[in-house]
Amino acid sequence: MPAVEIRDIRKTFRDFLGRRRVHALDGLSFSVAAGEVYGLLGPNGSGKTTTFKIALGLLRPDAGSVSVLGHAPGTLAARRATGYLPEDSALLPFLTARESLRLHGALAGLSRAESRRKTDELLEKVGLKQAADRRVLGFSKGMQRRLGIAGVLIGDPQVFILDEPTSGLDPLGAVEMKHLIADLRKQGKAVLISSHLLGELENVCDRVAFLNQGRLISAGTLEELLREKETHELRVSPADPDAIMALEALAKERGLKVVRSKAPMRSLEAFYLSVLGKDQAK
Repeated sequence: MPAVEIRDIRKTFRDFLGRRRVHALDGLSFSVAAGEVYGLLGPNGSGKTTTFKIALGLLRPDAGSVSVLGHAPGTLAARRATGYLPEDSALLPFLTARESLRLHGALAGLSRAESRRKTDELLEKVGLKQAADRRVLGFSKGMQRRLGIAGVLIGDPQVFILDEPTSGLDPLGAVEMKHLIADLRKQGKAVLISSHLLGELENVCDRVAFLNQGRLISAGTLEELLREKETHELRVSPADPDAIMALEALAKERGLKVVRSKAPMRSLEAFYLSVLGKDQAK
């Protein structure tokens, strides 16, 4: 049984007179397995957030069906099984970080002792241990995001729905988020995620789906969608100029076209981490 199953859902938003205004979803179907990270991609207005809200039971589809671990969205069983991180973390500004997490623990049905224990663990895990007794009102957007993530984790749900999870995080925080998602996968959790930063989804997703105007345009594993079958990349080390020239000459003798031959570049994220990562970890 899939952790999340969406079948042919349709949703149209209407005005107060019942006139159709926005055709948000048009026959969308996909499923997410336990231990899988599934990414939704698409421009603004493509239906990603509407899909999330239907899966959470916050909206009802006009047609189609949705199940979360076999339960209908919005039921108590489905709510207990699901952790949701919205694009903008909704936090009570006059609570401290510690109080905020303990409140989330109480709402998740934890005992006071368990809530206290998990609160301390999660504050350290998301890098907010030193700010545990500061009011959320004074937090930066990145700190609020970290606290929001901890609030989702405290209930230990089986299904995670993450809307732009790295919004407001610095590069180190974004990398920590990727590691966290990888850990959730190892634990057998199902993760449904969206992001406007395509590189982030590329690093964490097992499968992705491309939406446009509420329709599924393309879906599959990253291997199926991204592998270039027309070219082959060969990296050698050390970068000996004579050896490289010989390899290029051999390729041309075999009738191959050398499309590119140069030293590869690291990503800006990799360089940032190499320069600042160790210092931040101290």
